[in-house]
Amino acid sequence: MKTTIVLALLLLGAVTCSHAQSKSEAGKKKVSKMIGGLPVGTKAPALKVEEWLSEIPDMKGKFVALDFWGTHCGPCISGFAHVNELHRKYKDKIAFIASTTNEAPEDVYVFEKAPIEFYSMMQKAKAWNDDYKIVGIPHMIIVDPKGIVRFSGNGHDVTDEMLHDLFEKYGR
Repeated sequence: MKTTIVLALLLLGAVTCSHAQSKSEAGKKKVSKMIGGLPVGTKAPALKVEEWLSEIPDMKGKFVALDFWGTHCGPCISGFAHVNELHRKYKDKIAFIASTTNEAPEDVYVFEKAPIEFYSMMQKAKAWNDDYKIVGIPHMIIVDPKGIVRFSGNGHDVTDEMLHDLFEKYGR
């Protein structure tokens, strides 16, 4: 019985925060290896929103970054400062949207551990699992203005340089 519980907890930990670090090339920033998420180059599904927790962003002609998170996920929460900074710099080119599920909306409304300065919504678990293939958080998916996934991984890995490259290659 103890072995089963220990194994279940280890599996839960591996899936919940599923980003092992690896060195991509000598001298380059470490990039997280993610489990799950839509593959880059695929068409993103239509956005299914159960409830907006903020104003509704203007997404027409913009990139959209879906930041999948949960109130129980420390790495998700620690990433908000980085995403807030990106949002302040690039909000006219990309709509950053925090997406949570399996949370009571009233718990998210009063969430005070870290400010979320970008947009926020609730989605059903089915959208996360079936549509976006999310199996661990934190996870971010960036979609270009034509609806194609251009990044799927840990939002901590999104840099100014990466966004500039995406805007240059895939912007309108």
